[in-house]
Amino acid sequence: MPPARVWLRIAALTVLGLLVVSSTVSAGGHSTVLNGPPPSGRPCALRAVPGVAMSEGFPDHVSTGPDGEFARSTGAVRALTLLVDFPDAPAPYSAAERYGEFFPAVKQWYAAASYGRLDYESTPVLRWIRMPRPFSAYGIGRGYGWDEHTAMMRDLLQVADKDIDFRGYDLVNILVTPNAGPPADEAVLSVTWTGASAVTTDEGARLNKVSLIYGHDQSGSRVLSHENGHALGLPDLYAVDDFQRTDTLAGQWDTMSLDWGLQGDLFAWHKWRLGWLSDRQIDCDTRHGGATYRITPLETPGGSKAVIIPYSDTRAYVLEARARSGDDKDACRTGVLAYRVRTDVDSGQGPITVTDAHPLTSACDFSSGAFNSLNDAPFTVGEGWTDREAGLSFSVRAHTAAGAWDIHVTRR
Repeated sequence: MPPARVWLRIAALTVLGLLVVSSTVSAGGHSTVLNGPPPSGRPCALRAVPGVAMSEGFPDHVSTGPDGEFARSTGAVRALTLLVDFPDAPAPYSAAERYGEFFPAVKQWYAAASYGRLDYESTPVLRWIRMPRPFSAYGIGRGYGWDEHTAMMRDLLQVADKDIDFRGYDLVNILVTPNAGPPADEAVLSVTWTGASAVTTDEGARLNKVSLIYGHDQSGSRVLSHENGHALGLPDLYAVDDFQRTDTLAGQWDTMSLDWGLQGDLFAWHKWRLGWLSDRQIDCDTRHGGATYRITPLETPGGSKAVIIPYSDTRAYVLEARARSGDDKDACRTGVLAYRVRTDVDSGQGPITVTDAHPLTSACDFSSGAFNSLNDAPFTVGEGWTDREAGLSFSVRAHTAAGAWDIHVTRR
């Protein structure tokens, strides 16, 4: 990753969580009533917490598909991809060139991250769709609201619904001409809206899962991988209220955190939630005493991928191995990554925090101007951690010639 990527990216505000929460939260704040403990056969699958914006837990029920709250995350996922420009911001190059900035890269990213379990099918309309009003008329700015989004979608249907059949798609991508609005290094506008439909087409298709990409983001095609992750049900891992605090949360270790990071894959917890990892690939540690586990790198198919240690109804430690391959081909450091998951924390407020094996140092400082302290977070042989509050400790015992890692976990 070149030094040019040291720009500070104020990552896209995702209204998804706000829309979902708005129908379930009382005026007094978030509900703290759980859906119940995990089923006996899945003791590490912490349940989603009602009222928490995009809870990191497993929901009791989830509606997916074209009319569902989220897009399906396995099998064939169909995306309709449109390109729009404006009278005051005509596209500076062809629609095919803009589309080529994201595809086939996004399809390949999801294929690698999901071990081939998600087949991302993008159907593009390779022409610029001219919106009927100037960009300046829509009031599009950082964190723009539902009314602005609805107005834009209504105008989109006004000029596109006669020629385009929106039916049968799991989600819609709108690639906006990059010269509309400020440069991405000044204000990132890219956003995903889901959980409610802004408009309905003449054929009855609802635009209820829409990712809009603005400008030229330094993360390249991965900004769309990030935004589509919300359509699949994943939260933001960066700190919405204090973006610099992101470096003490998940850092660059998941595309839902800093999507320009050196470590471009998703956490094992996310892959398990999305159905890309099976229960057989998760070692669930609920016993008191000690046990040793062998896990293989997250980026490669097959084998055990994570040790999960729940220590309350809403909290768990996850241990996984990260290597330089696949979507993590540019990873700064390799080894055993440890992080804490909280299902009772809203999207953008730090639902996942990485445990730093080397808290006094940073690494690969060229990758970002202010987000490098967790780049050397993985533990290696001879290193470990104790969390007295959680009542557990772990140590890395060995790294095999085949690339697997042996980890010993002790619980009080």
